[in-house]
Amino acid sequence: MDQVNLEFRGKQISASLNQGQTLKGEILSRKEPPMWYLTIGGTALTKLPALPADTESSVRERILAWLEAHPDMLDRDQIVLGGG
Repeated sequence: MDQVNLEFRGKQISASLNQGQTLKGEILSRKEPPMWYLTIGGTALTKLPALPADTESSVRERILAWLEAHPDMLDRDQIVLGGG
């Protein structure tokens, strides 16, 4: 597993694993720590640390918890890249 997709409040959310090892045992190489990058319509929302015990279900739960805590991020117009 290196990608998780879900719908939340009518929006398509994707989480992509940047590197590490997938559940299938495939090695994804990079120098940064394993992270799940969340996007909405191709626009970056945030990243969450990947955990060795991640399952599709556990990643979905973490994504949903983050989205519930940041409902304003569902509007792409509210997303400001670069922290500006």
